[in-house]
Amino acid sequence: MLIGSLFFAIMALLAESLKEQFSFPWISAIRSGVATCLAFALAIFAGSKLVFFKPFTLWIRSLSGWISMMFCFYAMTHYDVEIVLALTNSYPIWVAILSWPILGIVPSLKSWIALTISCVGMGWIYYGSYDEGTTVTTFSNPHWAIPAAILASIMSGVALINLHRLKGIDARAIVTHFSAVATLGSLLVWLALPLPKELIATDDWSLIRLIGVGIAATGGQLCLTKAFSTGSPANVSIVGLSQVVFAAIFKWFLERQVPSLLSTLGMLLVMAATIWVILGKSQPKQDAAPTTTT
Repeated sequence: MLIGSLFFAIMALLAESLKEQFSFPWISAIRSGVATCLAFALAIFAGSKLVFFKPFTLWIRSLSGWISMMFCFYAMTHYDVEIVLALTNSYPIWVAILSWPILGIVPSLKSWIALTISCVGMGWIYYGSYDEGTTVTTFSNPHWAIPAAILASIMSGVALINLHRLKGIDARAIVTHFSAVATLGSLLVWLALPLPKELIATDDWSLIRLIGVGIAATGGQLCLTKAFSTGSPANVSIVGLSQVVFAAIFKWFLERQVPSLLSTLGMLLVMAATIWVILGKSQPKQDAAPTTTT
């Protein structure tokens, strides 16, 4: 899982580095397009039965996963990736809370406390961005990116709960459906949204990095799937948070950039609340399920 976390951190850093060359819907389209090709090939090779129109739950899973991906890449291209990763990986808290209206499973007291602690951390992160004196530009907008990352985490929770409800469908078919929906949806958003005038012309290196986003995301997903199939889900989920640490180390090494003190404390609070939910014995089992939304 450490290798998978490294892949996801690289994916996030590459996406952030492309913010001045490509719009976030295009980055999302390439990321999901690579996954579609790989998942489709694996499904055909294994003889899996592909699904498209039914069941309806599959569409809820794919659409919520795609929305999560869009918010996630918007956040990654408009604010510090280590903070974005800390927020988007808080999805176990939302799985526990959203299981009530969707599955009828009442969250434990620990889940509600964890949500409260996490919300405090999110508030610190948001106000910490003001302390940094960040200038809002086309490529940097923490005041929108932070809420976008939180929404990405919530939609990941919706996707995971509906993934838990899917029975009798091969995992490769589910991933193929989600990736195809995400690719098409991202392309439609890219066509509908006007491109920022400030976008710089692309070169070979930026195209290589763009493809690298898809490759890194696919590699991370393969490692994550292997880890969840062979190890303890709770332990794997906690190790998965190491992508936040990897991203922070890389950002410091490459740019000598660190978040403000308030943002750092907020990140630690969100991560601590997430770990507490993962380790909670009374949480629903689906809390520890792997995510494929980014």
